[in-house]
Amino acid sequence: MGQYTVLIISENQADHLILGQCLQRATPKRFQLIVPESMERPVETLLDPAVDAVIMAMGAETEYLLRLAQKHDSPTPIILLLDEENYPQIEQMRDLGARDYLLRSQLHDNLVHRVLDYTIRLSEAEHRIQQLSHRDSLTGALNRAGFRAHLERAMERSRRYGFNTALLYVNMDQFANINDHYGEADGDLMIKTISRRLLNKLRSTDSIARMGADEFAIVLEDVASAEDVQQIAEKMLSSIAAPMILSDQQVSIAASIGAAIYPDDGQEFPDLVECARSAMQQAKSISGSKFVRFSEQLSFDHGGNSTLAAELRNAVRKNQFELHYQPRIDLGTGRLVGLEALLRWNHPERGLLLPREFISACEDMGLLKTIGYQVIQHACSAQVWMEEQGIHDVDVAVNISFTQFQDDPFVSIVKEIIKRTGCEPSRLEFELTESTILKSPEAVQQRMDELRLLGISFSLDDFGTGFSQLSHLTELPISALKIDARFVRDLPHNAHQAAVCNMIIEMGRRMDLLVIAEGAETYEQIEFLRDNHCQQVQGFYYSPAFPLQQLPRFIQEQHYKRRESLIP
Repeated sequence: MGQYTVLIISENQADHLILGQCLQRATPKRFQLIVPESMERPVETLLDPAVDAVIMAMGAETEYLLRLAQKHDSPTPIILLLDEENYPQIEQMRDLGARDYLLRSQLHDNLVHRVLDYTIRLSEAEHRIQQLSHRDSLTGALNRAGFRAHLERAMERSRRYGFNTALLYVNMDQFANINDHYGEADGDLMIKTISRRLLNKLRSTDSIARMGADEFAIVLEDVASAEDVQQIAEKMLSSIAAPMILSDQQVSIAASIGAAIYPDDGQEFPDLVECARSAMQQAKSISGSKFVRFSEQLSFDHGGNSTLAAELRNAVRKNQFELHYQPRIDLGTGRLVGLEALLRWNHPERGLLLPREFISACEDMGLLKTIGYQVIQHACSAQVWMEEQGIHDVDVAVNISFTQFQDDPFVSIVKEIIKRTGCEPSRLEFELTESTILKSPEAVQQRMDELRLLGISFSLDDFGTGFSQLSHLTELPISALKIDARFVRDLPHNAHQAAVCNMIIEMGRRMDLLVIAEGAETYEQIEFLRDNHCQQVQGFYYSPAFPLQQLPRFIQEQHYKRRESLIP
């Protein structure tokens, strides 16, 4: 157990004395109470990195100090010291960022120690979650949100100072074969190695982001010419292709790089991204490691095939998107209790494509709403089909993007789909991410309330990765939390991931929310989650996503395995 520094802000010297003695009696000794020398510079006091928690006596300056801490994103939890329980006032202070409260009449040692321990540990876990949410957990590179922010800042600097910024899209060729032949652990090792190699080719002003399982985006600021970009890209290709050791074997992989340059190829974020992706797709059509710079001539290749953008528009028109379903299992009974609908593109030439290969392009092109309604339609039809097959009491979960959720006719279209398909809305679940809620909490809540009246339930997907305010959990009609796969990946051996999982499970238990873990792949992970009272789980340990027609066979296999005690 660590040593914690607790700052007390109170003009009442009795508070200092009572709390000081209380913290000194803690066993083991872990608290040090300090008093600010002066409150003339309150920002410096509240943002002091050496402070683990603040106990603040309620007074005339309390609201001002809480707003100040909130404005400057102070990570230090604040606990109020009150004379009495005034619930409207407490709720108001919580809205301003206060984490908890103590009553002067109830400063018992055990209570004070427990409140401080819980508050500080929760704050530490949230801090770890925030760090993870900005970075790819495997490589340490930026994630998609970090990439967008960095590229937009780079484009703004380019506008201001008049230099060029290049965007490279890097995709590994035939990476799926690596996972198939060597396993996911070696596949992860390859991606980490490639990430380090690419990082070694960058300057301090450049950045790298992992955009998908086998795809990176690289932002190069202040590039002199297209020729310089090509030289950098060719060095990257050579570095990627250098052999590496996987499972005692020498392995190498080729890559494709597409480039677009701001402002020549695109002056807005979606345009520049689409140009770089189009160039990368063109590079993939050429055998071997290769680099292609975007040009208008890439709109069509020599055979007249359309670019990714045109292919996606055609896919929407021809309904080439389909759903595969990943089972959700109750850890107590081992039975199927839900399915998550996952989008796939049945490409006429390239076969079945995963969302990482096209979803960001759909978002940039404004196609997500149209595709999203198709997904809801298919999911509702799937629920009806299951009932016809005698498969009852199975929820169907659908991921809903912010773009779709804020669409004005969203509720009326969902009502029409439910009416047309005849599905049972109480078995329909919409999965929202924290980032979706954070963009417009009040509007999202209003829409959720409308949909809840239809019987639809809501889960918070990838919980922890968006670092939302915990108050949303009490204000919004959320019935389930989904632990993101990145917090399950290295269980039970990664202490930080174990701490985050336990925190989410305990939070769900206290708030009477269902907790579902994603990405479980091993028996050890399943056992850890069960032992720590996680209710449901999904992941490759039970099954990858599959077409709906395979569901009866999966249920039969599960029944057999439970009967023979082959699975927990």
